[in-house]
Amino acid sequence: MKLSRESLRGRLVLSMLLVFGLGLAASLLLRHEGPIREPYQDILVLIASSLCAAVLSWIISAWSLRHVASASREAAIAGPANPSVRISMKRLPEEIRPLVVAVNGALDRLSEAYEMERRFVADAAHELRTPLAVLSLRLQRAKFDQNPDWAAIDQDISSLHGLVEQLLDLARKEQAQLASPDFSIVNLSRVAREVAAYIIPLAEERRREIEVDLPNSLSVHGRAEDLRDMVRNLLDNALVHGSGKITLIGELADEPGGREIWVTVSDQGEGVPEDLREEVFERFRKANTVSPGHGLGLAIVREVARAHGGSAGFLSGSPARICVKLPAAKVEDSPRA
Repeated sequence: MKLSRESLRGRLVLSMLLVFGLGLAASLLLRHEGPIREPYQDILVLIASSLCAAVLSWIISAWSLRHVASASREAAIAGPANPSVRISMKRLPEEIRPLVVAVNGALDRLSEAYEMERRFVADAAHELRTPLAVLSLRLQRAKFDQNPDWAAIDQDISSLHGLVEQLLDLARKEQAQLASPDFSIVNLSRVAREVAAYIIPLAEERRREIEVDLPNSLSVHGRAEDLRDMVRNLLDNALVHGSGKITLIGELADEPGGREIWVTVSDQGEGVPEDLREEVFERFRKANTVSPGHGLGLAIVREVARAHGGSAGFLSGSPARICVKLPAAKVEDSPRA
């Protein structure tokens, strides 16, 4: 058992050894030169040693735990008004430090969750203000207009519905990062093909083509529903903001940190300028402010990638290509279809 100076247990053990040594020395001294005869010598040494041990233990315990009161005061002020406050481990006994580490970790997670909720409310309030005002004006006019513009009203309602759904979806995916992952082995190739098949009618309606190049199996640890949303938002982004043929490629890459799955989506449009390629992954950011959509699709893509231990970003060069990199599950690779 390793004892250190910062351990309450170690200090108490050392104090008991000191009391034992002093008691032994006093007993030997009394036997040779002391005026007190046996058996009173042993009783006297026992009483004196016990009193010394009690007093020394009390002093050492109080001295070792004196910083616990300071830690309690720090914990008391932690909250929404002071989200960055953490309990200092300076000079705390080693036995208490694991508890402080766990409490600080819980405060970190709570602070992150609180910040996500705050951002969600702020973003929702900011983005919903204008469409709600427009819809309110249209409905007010409809009261006095014999021929209301129901098509415009329906479009506004549909746009609001889409925005709310995306906001809720993004919030759910952010919360999923904080929860214990309930991952399973998912064939990303199958998920991507299903999403592409769902998107093809929309692409044909706009006279666009989707080309899919995937192996038979790309296995990842993850949530199939979230990965499906990720691929759908990648294709939706290319469909809404791009032009020409959309290409979806999946491949395995050997990286220094292990094997990765790369899912790349590109189209034949002008792409995103180099200086905006990082910004468009933030909430409500679009390369073209007047383009359709709410600027949440790529934010959802990056959130899902991060929740699965990966990343999302643009590859260098032209045309613009968005690449999602995910850790590959350790299973045998399947041949390309």
